[in-house]
Amino acid sequence: MTNGNGVWERVEEIVCATRNVEALRHHGVELVAARVWRERGYAVPDELLVDERVATLRALAIPLLLKRIRDSYDGTLILMKGPEAAARYPGRAMRPFLDLDFLVDDPAAAHRALLASGFVEVGEPARYEGAHHMRPLAWPDLPVAIELHREANRPNWLAPPDLDELLELTRPSATGVPGLSAPVPAAHAVLLAAHSWAHEPLRRLLDLIDVTVVLESADDRRLARELAFRWGMGRVWRTTIGVADGLLLRSASVPALRIWARHLTAVRERTVFETHLTRWAGPVWGLPYNCIRAVGGATRIFTDAARPRGDERWTDAMRRTRLAIADAPLPQSEHDLIKETRNGR
Repeated sequence: MTNGNGVWERVEEIVCATRNVEALRHHGVELVAARVWRERGYAVPDELLVDERVATLRALAIPLLLKRIRDSYDGTLILMKGPEAAARYPGRAMRPFLDLDFLVDDPAAAHRALLASGFVEVGEPARYEGAHHMRPLAWPDLPVAIELHREANRPNWLAPPDLDELLELTRPSATGVPGLSAPVPAAHAVLLAAHSWAHEPLRRLLDLIDVTVVLESADDRRLARELAFRWGMGRVWRTTIGVADGLLLRSASVPALRIWARHLTAVRERTVFETHLTRWAGPVWGLPYNCIRAVGGATRIFTDAARPRGDERWTDAMRRTRLAIADAPLPQSEHDLIKETRNGR
């Protein structure tokens, strides 16, 4: 499993050095690990064999689903992430995904058209009021959500790129479905980075692999940098590509990788302390230097964390803060489980 730029050789090293399935799953590379382990003669756990079968079936069904979506709406549909990124992997079933993300020229019209064609709405309606995409849709009995985006996802402290420009920066989709578009590599890489930061800055290996492999040339890298700075995402991009290069291409290490993204090098979950540090570091590392919101946003993160939530009293908020400090070295998921036990759930 190789390619010319050395990314997949490095990914092989990482998954072979990390035999913890849950850690690999947390970073989204469990399917890559299953293939690499098999190629190297290692035993593949039964749970990963099941994951592989599910992923293979999904990969077979996706082109048919995409064609049905394309036939249902005659406007502009730009496929991002998921199967579009998977096309740059050695095997399309090696990249896990549970939804299909589209940038659309008229999301409301596309939503109506898909409903009229037999797609059904999923998820709680209130959750998507004012969200960056419409309420998700799905084809009955197929567990893949379809998200029609009003705008590109990104951290809430950044403005979205201009949709009209994004609709122009396209090429035919790598899925091969006629009439379906995808962002050009440079725009796709920046959108992938921004989407990842919207969930959690530098959250997992899969996101860094995606960003790296969709860039097909040095020209793509130059254009990605230009687009990122034009869209106000220059520092998000510089941090993301710097960490990706340091981890996957063995370039010089960058401060973020040494200070608040050490979970990537160790291929593990962030600790409670690292999670709180990331909530502060994200805006500081991602906003432009001249943007005062970086300081204000970072300050609010700490003050909001200490304030009562919902029906909490101040004593409850103080107790929660003390427990978070006590659990600082623990993985975040372990802290969350302990917190539920303490609350009697």
